[in-house]
Amino acid sequence: MNTPPADPSAHVPRLLAAARRRTDAVIVPLLERVGPAPARVLAYQWGLWDARGRPVQGGGTGGGKAVRAALVFACARATGRPGTDPLVPAAAAAVEMLHTLSLLHDDVMDGDELRRGRPAAWRVFGTEAVEDAVRALTPHAVGLLFDTLPEPAATATAAGPGHVPPPRDPETLRAPARATAVLGEALVRLTQGQALDLALECEPCPGVAATLRVHADKTGSLFACACALGAAPAAAADLSAFGEHLGLAFQIIDDVLGIWGDPAVTGKPAGADLSARKKSHPVAVALTPDPDRCDEDVPRRLLALYALPRPWTPSEREEAGRLLDRSGARAVSQAAARGHARAALTALDIACPPHEEAGHDLRALTAFVTGRLH
Repeated sequence: MNTPPADPSAHVPRLLAAARRRTDAVIVPLLERVGPAPARVLAYQWGLWDARGRPVQGGGTGGGKAVRAALVFACARATGRPGTDPLVPAAAAAVEMLHTLSLLHDDVMDGDELRRGRPAAWRVFGTEAVEDAVRALTPHAVGLLFDTLPEPAATATAAGPGHVPPPRDPETLRAPARATAVLGEALVRLTQGQALDLALECEPCPGVAATLRVHADKTGSLFACACALGAAPAAAADLSAFGEHLGLAFQIIDDVLGIWGDPAVTGKPAGADLSARKKSHPVAVALTPDPDRCDEDVPRRLLALYALPRPWTPSEREEAGRLLDRSGARAVSQAAARGHARAALTALDIACPPHEEAGHDLRALTAFVTGRLH
């Protein structure tokens, strides 16, 4: 029987750093195709450049941890895909670029002024420049998958005059098309999730089920996409289910941290999501009356605060925090995140039985994502 890494706390940073390096190697040339102005926005968002367009030493922290890219690589290793398969790093970069697009949209949509401890891209470059960057990047992110196909003419030239190249492996030709279908489905779900997210912000009491639908489409979709793109075809469905549940756990935990998290961890001011009145998972829970969880006056008063047509005063902001604490929503959201983490591991056990070494990286990444609750 194989054993997992002796020190997961050191193992996961290595996985993330390696994923970031391999993904950067694909993204940097990609930025040269999109034009100078969009490239500046995207390189800033990805943490490669600062606001003045100067390279950031070591990539900085602005581009995030590359968790989704790490899932692509870990799923490829877990299911025995060749380490030389060029489609794997291309898929990792494509997923991270979709994630980048979603964050650019989110910050504009929510008016968030900070992202990972730096001014949000729209604050630096303006909303029009951000929208131009999104439009410029989308087709290139998909095109990455087809860049992995070898050119027949180049193969024939390398072999010498008169050489007739052998027919290309049909599987090699089909793989980018399948990957594009997976990526396209994630992009559609992202769009649906953004639209529903906007709609729910206008709902006085959006409900927990609708909030989870947004989380599934905006976060679960990309985690599922990353896992499906990395996995060998036979394991793609099980690992996609693993990724979907892990993404839901990830997002619910983000919602908890957005209200009660340490700014040193979140990169945002304390209680930023509460101050912005985001209808996150804990808020959806708190707004839903439940006599077994809290007094009925708590959701009623919280609903009245969220309905105010003006910014909260400091005392109203403090009252909203107290009401959320009294509602028991934090414990409910934490339990929901743990439930999705368990469901993720159940799906992972089917694709990669626990006694096999292949799934250790995925289990370590799961522990990393869910460990942010503590």
